[in-house]
Amino acid sequence: MVAIKPAEIDRLIKSPARYDAYLIYGPDQGLVNERAIQLSKTLAAKAEKKNGAAEQIQILNDDLATNPERLALDLKTISMFGERKILRVAAGPSLSIPALETLLKETPFESDLIIEAGDLKKTAKLRKIFESGKTTAAIPCYTDTTAALRSLIAEVLSSASLSIDRETEQHLLSKLGADRALSRKELEKIALYASGKQTVSIADIDNILTDMSEIAMDQIIAQTLLGNPGPAISQLKRAISTGLNPAPIFLNLLRQLEQLHKGALAVSHGQTIATVAKSQRPPLFFERRDNFIKQLNIWQEDHLSHAINKVQDVMGRARRRNNPTLEICELEQLILSLAGFARQSRR
Repeated sequence: MVAIKPAEIDRLIKSPARYDAYLIYGPDQGLVNERAIQLSKTLAAKAEKKNGAAEQIQILNDDLATNPERLALDLKTISMFGERKILRVAAGPSLSIPALETLLKETPFESDLIIEAGDLKKTAKLRKIFESGKTTAAIPCYTDTTAALRSLIAEVLSSASLSIDRETEQHLLSKLGADRALSRKELEKIALYASGKQTVSIADIDNILTDMSEIAMDQIIAQTLLGNPGPAISQLKRAISTGLNPAPIFLNLLRQLEQLHKGALAVSHGQTIATVAKSQRPPLFFERRDNFIKQLNIWQEDHLSHAINKVQDVMGRARRRNNPTLEICELEQLILSLAGFARQSRR
């Protein structure tokens, strides 16, 4: 069984052992994408040293939809010009898991394979295939810990010849979100803004960074309704520790459930989920739109009605108690309850 432990991941990405295929998965899609890119570059560099040439290829869901045999052909066929191919494939609806399982029994390949996926249960077929294979590796990508964020801060700032003191670092940690790609982007903004200086200051951070409280709420609510209690609670605790009031989280969670309920009603009257997502006002873009679609695939109309009533009940009880500590406890229990239900309902 080759399930890569968190402490081993960075070493594997920088110096991959001899595996034929890699699954990179988890709730932090920014980190999944970053690790897939890093691993692809490492494998390409390794191939170039050995063969003199390498080609990095991304196979999209639409490619597999129009040509289901594309993956097998690329894995088994030697390139016309002798390059070693590194294939990156998103685990979308057009990726046949049974066909992939059969394919992985036919190693070694003429190409390296990297599969990118979202959060997967321990029982998910795709995850089990990669964890049980002798020449396959499963690499999880969970929400960054404080230690991982500190490491990311050091990496980005040191590459720009910038330093940061402990107090300023603590201030910066409070501003970073749960998504690796977003955190990296924010840090790169700071590095660019502070270019030419030696040290990053709190003023630099406050002048350049967006307000992360709204982003933190988005992450908490998204992870809750997608059935990912761990990342949701982790982000909640981080947000509360930086002074975020739990009351807006209740309110925004309720609004999201009501928006989903209206969407579910429209779907029950014959509209497609894609059409419903496109018709939302104000418009949903990028990650919010993707999460809305995933949530509509999880939550049914009657379940949403029940969830709305539950949130309203907890909100009322929390307000009557007028105790911030109890309010946070109520919110944690609510998140665990909703995320647990969504996790069981995921298809």
